[in-house]
Amino acid sequence: MVGQSASVQTGVARTSTEHVDVWQRLQPTELLGPGSLADPTTGAVAPPSGREGPAGRRPERPSRPARPTVRYRRIAGLDGLRALAVVSVMLFHFAPQLLPGGYVGVDVFFVLSGFLITTLLVREFRERRTLSLSRFWIRRARRLLPALALVVLTCTAVAGLAGGDVLVGIGAQVAGAATFTSNWVYVAQGSTYSGGLAPQLFANLWSLAVEEQFYLLWPLAVLGVLALRITRRRALVLAGALAVVSAVAMSLLHVPGTDPTRVYFGTDTHLFGLMIGAFLAFWHLRTGRPTLVRESPRTSTTRGAAFVLGAGIVGAVVLVLAMLQMPWDAAVTYRGGLFVVSLATAGVVNLVLHAPRLGRVLDRGPAGWIGARSYGLYLWHWPVLVLVAAIAGGGGLYATPGPWVALTATAVTVAAAALSYRFVERPVMGRGLRGYVRTVVAWARRGAAGRNPLPVHGWVTLAASVLVVGLAVTGFVRAPAVSSVESQILAGQEVAAGTQQPGGAAAGEVPVPEAAPEPAPPDPAVQEPEAPAAFPGPPPGDQVTIIGDSVTLASAPALAAALPGALIDGAVSRQMKDAGGLVDAVRAAGNLRPYVVVSLGTNSTVDAAMMDRVLATIGPDHTVVLVTGYADRSWVPVANAEMIGASQRFGNVVVADWSAAIAAQPTLLGPDGVHPAGEGTALYASVVAAGLAQAVALRG
Repeated sequence: MVGQSASVQTGVARTSTEHVDVWQRLQPTELLGPGSLADPTTGAVAPPSGREGPAGRRPERPSRPARPTVRYRRIAGLDGLRALAVVSVMLFHFAPQLLPGGYVGVDVFFVLSGFLITTLLVREFRERRTLSLSRFWIRRARRLLPALALVVLTCTAVAGLAGGDVLVGIGAQVAGAATFTSNWVYVAQGSTYSGGLAPQLFANLWSLAVEEQFYLLWPLAVLGVLALRITRRRALVLAGALAVVSAVAMSLLHVPGTDPTRVYFGTDTHLFGLMIGAFLAFWHLRTGRPTLVRESPRTSTTRGAAFVLGAGIVGAVVLVLAMLQMPWDAAVTYRGGLFVVSLATAGVVNLVLHAPRLGRVLDRGPAGWIGARSYGLYLWHWPVLVLVAAIAGGGGLYATPGPWVALTATAVTVAAAALSYRFVERPVMGRGLRGYVRTVVAWARRGAAGRNPLPVHGWVTLAASVLVVGLAVTGFVRAPAVSSVESQILAGQEVAAGTQQPGGAAAGEVPVPEAAPEPAPPDPAVQEPEAPAAFPGPPPGDQVTIIGDSVTLASAPALAAALPGALIDGAVSRQMKDAGGLVDAVRAAGNLRPYVVVSLGTNSTVDAAMMDRVLATIGPDHTVVLVTGYADRSWVPVANAEMIGASQRFGNVVVADWSAAIAAQPTLLGPDGVHPAGEGTALYASVVAAGLAQAVALRG
């Protein structure tokens, strides 16, 4: 696109004819018909000169166009990068064992958004000598809101039909989606990205919320940079400093071995990808002309070309390695890992900008098709997965969905995104929201005859719309206050509290859950862990103290039935680092019995020093049973290994391997993939009892 002339930049007065020539040079040729000129500020089509048309008549005032007059050449290769990003995220959710680092696709989106939005803002300022924030926000709303509204309405309706856990907290989730604050809603609720007591239907909207908050605030900063004619170097310093501050905040606020959802969801701690994209946009400002962006960046030296090529290749390698090797909850992810991924993405984008032929190759075939529909694919894939898993029976959603669940969710997602793109997203972008509504109404009324206001297809469309809205409203009405897992934990808390009363709970007073009166018959296709038949039975319950987390609470009724009189002390989100204080409190209350069960391996990492401190606090005069944890968290295998190591260092410690037992029968877990449900609670109690039997043999 031809840059703005010097006369416009300096504001020197010119004749009306000269103004017309400048306007003509500013417009892309494909937008101008023969002899017509488009006003760069309003988009109105004006005659070549004067106030009247060629026939002496005042020209008709045209209506405001649905799309901005200034159009820009599409950047080849970005659709291919979008395809890579959305496919990696979908694989991470649908088949996490195949791509454990696929979540970095979100950071690829962040860098692309920061680059494109900053570039568009600077280009508009160059063309119009002003920046219309209202026009920018309207364009963003047209692009984002129709597809988002369709996803939220449709999936809420299906959830209303399905019922159950998928409706827990649906009001807050929809409110977050409507206000683009989903990330902060989930942070306030204490939700976790990798799991939770209830499946969050719209959990993936956290990233859209971060981007929308960026779209709201960043244009104000760019307007200030452009209006004040801040130099290119200072603009780079601004974007770079914001990126570094955000990355440092993520690193400082993250505590290794704990859930990183807060720093992952937070706009303040995950802003760096967007700012690195903005940095790249400012980098391509022409030297000496802070308001002009290169249309086709070029390097003028062999060294520069080598740097661009090398940075792009290294960036691509880093992205692939991160997708294959960097777990979501690893400490390195939040202590520089995601920042490096964002820098790598910028290197790849910069290479694509310098090599249009490479970009055209990336956009070919399926990659281009997927990239163009990446927004819809991202919106649909997670709620569809949650709903398909819920309808199919759900267990292990957050760990590894079954193959049929993943395949069905993929097919539905692709179909829904394609239909949304064809019939909602593109028409709204082309006609505007009001024009789109008029078009739909006209289509629904087409063929109406006589007194019938609508033809058959119109009535069908109206009935379907009313049905979807009605089901969505039903979903709000039917939404339970807590999930099935939360209800199970609350019931376990009551049982645990009863065991801590003087005299404890008698066996007959324990409310054993109706869903699990007996263990399930063994599956001959599954190899069961070997039963410790050589050991005697467990000790009497009044000799046992059990200290655990929410997994213990979920199994409290089964534990109390298997070990009548045992004292159960559990709480949600407990960690091994809390065990020393808990043991001291139990001992002070006179409840630390000869056999101590510690089940705290789920919520955080454990190291040898921590394990030694816990066992020293319990003391050598007690026999300790350490229960391994089971969850799709990177720290759980580490914690389990430390427990096994402690059993080898201490003569009064044995291990009850809950991880091995439930790994053989994962269908006994609840929908969160962590807490046992139904017959799974009986399995947990049997594992603890077997560990106590080992402890009796060890005690001699």
